[in-house]
Amino acid sequence: MTLLEQRYRFILKMLPAFYRAEREEEMVEAFLQGAGPDDDGHSARPSWGEVASIAALAIRIRLGGIGAAPRSRAVGDAVRLAALLGLGYQAAISWITIVFSLRALGYRPGQSPLIAPGGQASELVSIVESLVWIAAFAALTLGKVRAAKLLGGLGLTYVLVMLGIDILTWPRSVIDSGPYVLVIVVPVAALLTAYHRDAPVRRSPQLSALPLSLAAIHIAIALAFTNAWGTAAAPSQPTMWIAGWIDPHSVTAAALLIAGLLSLTRKTRPACRLALAVVALPIAAARSPLFLLGAAGPMQPYTITLIIQCSALLILCLVLTVASLRALPRPVQLPLRGRN
Repeated sequence: MTLLEQRYRFILKMLPAFYRAEREEEMVEAFLQGAGPDDDGHSARPSWGEVASIAALAIRIRLGGIGAAPRSRAVGDAVRLAALLGLGYQAAISWITIVFSLRALGYRPGQSPLIAPGGQASELVSIVESLVWIAAFAALTLGKVRAAKLLGGLGLTYVLVMLGIDILTWPRSVIDSGPYVLVIVVPVAALLTAYHRDAPVRRSPQLSALPLSLAAIHIAIALAFTNAWGTAAAPSQPTMWIAGWIDPHSVTAAALLIAGLLSLTRKTRPACRLALAVVALPIAAARSPLFLLGAAGPMQPYTITLIIQCSALLILCLVLTVASLRALPRPVQLPLRGRN
């Protein structure tokens, strides 16, 4: 066995065992023939294109779609559902952001802007970013997967660039903003990987309006909690206890806890439980109280609330993962016919 063949076989280990059992010899032979007789020295190695194609094939098989093995199909459905839930959450947050940005810009009859002219550009950029996430979710619900991937990738790139700039100017941004970036990274990564060419695409136009409805409900709650749609009441311990449960991430944490408990007590598909676990993990990170540890006075109740939410979500994520893995179909034991 030549060194090049060893390297090809090592790269092919990314593929599931049942797929390698049937196709490894054929694939290695094809790769070696394409490499030619001169590529058998110590410097010979698979090209980056070949590595990328094998990685894409491995993702497509493990996150199965139409015609895949039952276990791979269930895992693929879970990741696709996690992408839908995550982008839907991001769309709801974006609607809320747009409302508050418009308010800050002064689009209220007879009232002056709440920010100086220099801050208007950042608010406009925030509105544009929010529209990108809303459009990404709408495209996914309408079955426009390529458009959703393009918009999701664009939004994620902007967020990562801004995080990098923040870290250069203020290293503490890793703690303050990093967990919230994870809430965006996970669903976009799920979108880019699980919605491959074999993935089923379901169109649900009515679902595209759900984030707006959820945002309207949250804004109504905020209206009830704030003073005349202005600055929140002066910080006090009762106020901070309430505040810990009405911001968008807190409402989402509570909804996930309820949905997770219902999925555990009822006959729910393993894919749904696994999807909830995938979504709960970044939300748990976002509820991490690291940026408030040591805070005293009025902020102490808020810190305690974050600790409760983060711990509950992590426990839920663990329980859902174990329950879903136990209920998933057994892995394929015998070689199956596959596709390149």
